[in-house]
Amino acid sequence: MFREIIHIHSFTLTSYGLMMAIAFIAGIFVLYFMSKREKIDKDRMYDMAIWIIIGGIIGARIWFVVENFYVYQKDIISVIKIWEGGMVFYGGLVGGLTAGIIYLKRNHLDIEQVGDITVPALSIGIFIGRIGCFLNGCCYGKISHSCGVSFPKNSPAYYEQMSSGQIPHNAISSLPVIPTQLIESFSCLLIFFILLILYKFKRFKGMVFYSFFVMYGIERFFLDYLRYYSKEAMIFKIFSLSQITSLILIFSGLFMLFSSYKRNKGRA
Repeated sequence: MFREIIHIHSFTLTSYGLMMAIAFIAGIFVLYFMSKREKIDKDRMYDMAIWIIIGGIIGARIWFVVENFYVYQKDIISVIKIWEGGMVFYGGLVGGLTAGIIYLKRNHLDIEQVGDITVPALSIGIFIGRIGCFLNGCCYGKISHSCGVSFPKNSPAYYEQMSSGQIPHNAISSLPVIPTQLIESFSCLLIFFILLILYKFKRFKGMVFYSFFVMYGIERFFLDYLRYYSKEAMIFKIFSLSQITSLILIFSGLFMLFSSYKRNKGRA
């Protein structure tokens, strides 16, 4: 994997940071074209995108730091080094959604109408961002000798396996693990195309918006059975925190779909 692309003195351009930047640009690009279809002021969408990106980064980083606070107790300054990786999608979703709603409320824009054009942009962003996770070696799956990928020294997978005694200190790479990053990446690409189809045939405002919550929640819930988590991170030794969050997302999305259908039927 290629964690570092350029390293000049104290400046390092990581593959993760580059892919995240590309993901943001691609998301804004999709949002621009979707906003033209809805005849929404593109300048307001650009402003909203900035709010969502900032809120998403803050939320994703806070969630990760809280989950892994023991890592940062001895090096607090590392909390702000987001270019090195270490963000949780659901934290980003909460932070970005909160920031976006605040912006829409302040500017008197329809949340469901804008939501319908925002989630396709979000899906394409996840598709690209998860490739960055793969290049970084984070968010990896369980050990699999049949369909796994080995990550090099200094990768999160390598450090985890070395610290747990699964590989010796002089190992040149990690044991092969399931590339859950790529599975989620291409799952979100599929979700992106499904959302575009739903948008074309949508019957009411919010249909595309809430459908994303349901589809992503289902995808993430089952994917997490393949993803590696420490025993301490599991709830009741059965579910990960992300799976619990996924269930909340699924049922919330279904409830809001039904509610929005009753309120907005015929007003797509």
